[in-house]
Amino acid sequence: MQARVKYWWLVLTCVATHAYAARLLAVLPTNTRSHYVMYGRLVEALARKHHQLTVISHFPMKNPPPNVEEISLAGTIPEITNNLTKRHYHSLKPDFVRNLEEIMKECVHACETVSRLPSVKALLNSSVTFDMVIVEVFGSECFLPLGQRFKAPVVGLLSSVPLPWVNEQLGNPEATSYVPAYMMGYGQRMNLWERFSNTIAVIWSKILYKYMSQIPSQAIADRMFGPGLKLETLAQNYSLVLSNSHFSINEVRPLVPALVEVGGLHLDESQKLQKDLKALLDASNEGVIYWSFGSMSRIETIPSETLVNIFEALSRFSEIVLIKMNRGLLSRNITVPDNVYTMEWIPQYATLCHPNVKLFISHGGLLGTQETVACGVPMLVVPLYADQALNAHAMSDRGVARTIILRDSTVESWTETLSDLLRNPKYTENSLKLRDIFLDRPMSPLDMGVYWIEYVLRHKGAAHLRSPVLDLPLPQYLLLDVVILCIAITLMTLFILHTLFRYLCTRCIKWWPFEKKLVFETKIFRKNVSLFLCLLWKYKVKTN
Repeated sequence: MQARVKYWWLVLTCVATHAYAARLLAVLPTNTRSHYVMYGRLVEALARKHHQLTVISHFPMKNPPPNVEEISLAGTIPEITNNLTKRHYHSLKPDFVRNLEEIMKECVHACETVSRLPSVKALLNSSVTFDMVIVEVFGSECFLPLGQRFKAPVVGLLSSVPLPWVNEQLGNPEATSYVPAYMMGYGQRMNLWERFSNTIAVIWSKILYKYMSQIPSQAIADRMFGPGLKLETLAQNYSLVLSNSHFSINEVRPLVPALVEVGGLHLDESQKLQKDLKALLDASNEGVIYWSFGSMSRIETIPSETLVNIFEALSRFSEIVLIKMNRGLLSRNITVPDNVYTMEWIPQYATLCHPNVKLFISHGGLLGTQETVACGVPMLVVPLYADQALNAHAMSDRGVARTIILRDSTVESWTETLSDLLRNPKYTENSLKLRDIFLDRPMSPLDMGVYWIEYVLRHKGAAHLRSPVLDLPLPQYLLLDVVILCIAITLMTLFILHTLFRYLCTRCIKWWPFEKKLVFETKIFRKNVSLFLCLLWKYKVKTN
């Protein structure tokens, strides 16, 4: 009987899933491979759930299933990469401001380029309908009017922790007293100066986003869709935003229902090692140090004198050093140590989870950080850009990592740090504990992402997830009207008490015999104080 019930439950589940199969439009305009690793996994999962998808992306699938139609953007703009030789070490502009400006310029440029493609224009002018629009949430909102164009709810995909302007759009609390802002490399326990800087950074980020992204994006949107609602208004109508964060490795923060954390969504258990790489890792009995700066930052472009110092430090260890790097691009004056092996492409998650990997040297990207935590490996973080300093601080606070600044690299600093991470067992112990916390969830991040997308579909946009904060004027949200009301009530109460005491004192003095009243008044005036003032003075002392 139980087996029969279970069988029918499975049948009903499959029927329900198929019944909610919908036509989805996913627009992913940013040309960043690391971001698409997350988005691509979600697209594939939705396709397996029988949804019809139209995907606009720079990274088309090799063999798309029949229910996925792709509009390829490949080759329209160059892939975003960082040349580490051209770092602005002596710029007067704060790092977080410069990084935000670069991100917003790149995102607005991507919107401008994608919006002019004939295939995109043809889609906008077609008669096709969609049940949901999925857009990337990062540095531009130019495609938000697609929801209005197709009369469909809009779901956002965010590849980072919640950004300051995204918090504002969803009515999510900033909590700058203990939640470090994106781009600020602070922890959750900040001193007075850090809290001040953190608050200023959040305010400045929103202003910067307004003038460097929202205004130019509005011009692009008006050209594509015609004059209509402002982007800042449309941004307050997200049905859902999936954030690539998780409280176990990022900050503990308050979240409105429309903001769901799915950190680790991109983790792919099916990833395999190529034969030569597996043989190398299996034979490395002394252990392996794996070094990668991801898909955006090239290790080969590190200044030569710095790279020489790092290689000298690595050569002092018996462990094999595996580096994601093109050896042919190195300067001729750089000698690669004998214990260093280089490959141009390495399946990172599968490599990190190999039992012989003892340490990961990383730039602190969020996806790589999540993979490292999921595999229980200590980290040496060299933050370069964006939120990497924030991630580095979070890992250091949890006792699984140490941080080195690239421009301050010396042979001694690298040797001491590597030795501590490799020889001190506390880092491995803390990494294994953090792994268990990160992976302990009621469902996988990918399943959670799919569930919430289908939740929005089932409930026709799920308007009940929207925070009422978005409809409150700023004075009401800050409770300024309540503060004013409290002050008014307090002043009115004091005035009534003052009047009452004066009246009672006057009446009491009139009832007294003339001789006693005269003596009393003489004493009072000699001391130059009234009964009411005495009471006020006494009350004031008590409150202090």
